[in-house]
Parts: sequence; C-alpha cells; structure tokens
Amino acid sequence: MLEVDGLAKRYGDVLALKDLTVRVEEGQCLVLLGRNGAGKTTALRCMAGVLVPSAGTVVVDGIDAADDPAAVRARVGLMPEVPGLYERMSARAYLDHFGAIYDIDPATRRRRIDELLETFELSDAGDRWLGTFSKGMRQKVALIRATLHRPRLVLADEPTSALDPDSARRAWIYLKDLQKEGCALVICTHSMEEAEHLAGDVGIMSGGRALAVGSLVELRRRSGLKTRQEVRELPTLQDIYLAIVGNHHELAETRSA
Repeated sequence: MLEVDGLAKRYGDVLALKDLTVRVEEGQCLVLLGRNGAGKTTALRCMAGVLVPSAGTVVVDGIDAADDPAAVRARVGLMPEVPGLYERMSARAYLDHFGAIYDIDPATRRRRIDELLETFELSDAGDRWLGTFSKGMRQKVALIRATLHRPRLVLADEPTSALDPDSARRAWIYLKDLQKEGCALVICTHSMEEAEHLAGDVGIMSGGRALAVGSLVELRRRSGLKTRQEVRELPTLQDIYLAIVGNHHELAETRSA
C-alpha cells in the first residue's frame, strides 16, 4: 500500500529527512518513534503529498506521488499534530464540508458523520462551534476528518496525545477496525503503550534517519537486550482507571434502569 524509497527532505542547509525506506502493506500499521526533530512529521507530510521531497519516491496504492499527487491525496487521510479546525463552523458542518471535498454523496456523508460522532461520543456536541471544543474534542474531530472518506492509507501524527485514557482506547479500537478493513496506517507517537498496542512494525528514527525498522520481536533481538526474568505483573494505572470508570458507568446505568 505504501512504498517509500530513499526519501529525503532538505530545508536550506538543514537535511530534515535522510534516505528513509519503508514498506507498509494493506492492513498493517507502522509506528514511527523518535525524539522531537527526528524527522517523523516531515516523513508523514512527504508521504501524504503535502511536501515535495528533495529526493526519493513515495508510491501509494501503486501511484507515484510525483506523477499524480492529487490521486495520492485522495487515497490518504492525514491527521496532523495541530488539527487546524475552522472554529466558526459546527462539527457537523465542518465534517460535511470535507465530505463534499472528497466527493462523498450527501446521504452517505451524513450517515458516516453521524456514526463517527457517536463512536467518539461527540453526538451531543455536533452542532456546537468548533471554537468551543476542548483540545481532546478537537483531536477527535481531526481523526474523523482524516478517515471520513475511507482512505486506503491513514497518516496520523500523535493521534491520541490530548485524549483521556477511555477516549484513547476508543481511538485505538477504531484504528484497529480500519486495519481489519484493509487500511494501512503510519502513526507517529511518543506513547510506548500506543505503539505496542497498534504497531505491526516499528521505525525508530533519529536525526532524520530510520535507525531500525521491524517488528517488536525483531527490534528486541537487534537491541541486544536480554529477556527479563518473568515476574508477576501488577495492573497498570490505565487498567485501574478504566475499571473504575467502567464500574461507575455500569452502576449509573443500573440505577437509572
């Protein structure tokens, strides 16, 4: 679905991306990890056809981005780190606007918008101006916008960084469902939990280069680290939080019934 060969991007004297080569198959997720300035966002923008690379090629679904960038952008859903929403539009109107840009017929896009607003618990806020939304709510709208047209490839930069644990889990489930439908994913994140949950392959980047790309098993082997002695694992804070919130909702539903 995505073939990147020798990708490089220069900004004046700064070489932000150097000789990146990766492959992502249908239904596969590649997670890019690295410090700020490692080249992850630049790579995503080149893959999406937003930036013209200084060298190398990007092929999406068999289409070379240099030959037909419009066709590539039609197949890609890009979720940037900063959503850039139109604050004086309601969430529904905003999503409908982008659905029209992607040439989704009115009935289909209304149905799809309603479904996704419900998935991300935004149905009651759908007619509010986006300028009144919290950072997490804006991030949910940005993810809906990026996937509204059912793209073949989703490129997401920190897709859950502003979300609470329950909302992040919903987003992970949603992204996993897209994978089951054959959508390929490339995700930049600083969350190790998110990376372990979503990744098929992981790319570790530094200084604009991919230091290593492979499965967790392969990277663990390449790292040279010894396997830790097996110990009994305690519940994580997220496990505790989700259990308490889940019990609270169940109790509230029981009382209301």
